[in-house]
Amino acid sequence: MGGQEMEKEENEERKLEELVKRLEEAEEKQLVYARRQMICAALAAGSCFLLFCAVTGAFLAVLPRVHRALDSIETAAQDLQSVSDQLSKADLETLVKDVDRMAVTSEEGIREALFKIRAIDIEELNQAIQALSDVVSPLAKLVNRFQ
Repeated sequence: MGGQEMEKEENEERKLEELVKRLEEAEEKQLVYARRQMICAALAAGSCFLLFCAVTGAFLAVLPRVHRALDSIETAAQDLQSVSDQLSKADLETLVKDVDRMAVTSEEGIREALFKIRAIDIEELNQAIQALSDVVSPLAKLVNRFQ
């Protein structure tokens, strides 16, 4: 029986050695997978950082244009307000009445009507309309890029 016990012990030792080998192999595989996982995590973090930098750069590049466009809109609005004020001061009803009287009365009526017509600054109105067009056109292009 002494020989059988020795054989059992040798078999158990072999099994233990095989088990230790398998455990060592499994540990090596785990290390390889852990390294791969670390590399993938580093790549993902780097990609997120690059994306953040790209978005921030694009935002910073567009911001001055938007600021200039808003300034232009404000200027155009002020020009339109000025023209609107001039038109409200012109009193168009009185102007029409004066034109009617002018045909009947004298040259004095004609001069007064012409004075009121000259009070309307058509050039400034045209400039305000052009300024508004200049401002709205780039904004329309900018909005169309995001659609």
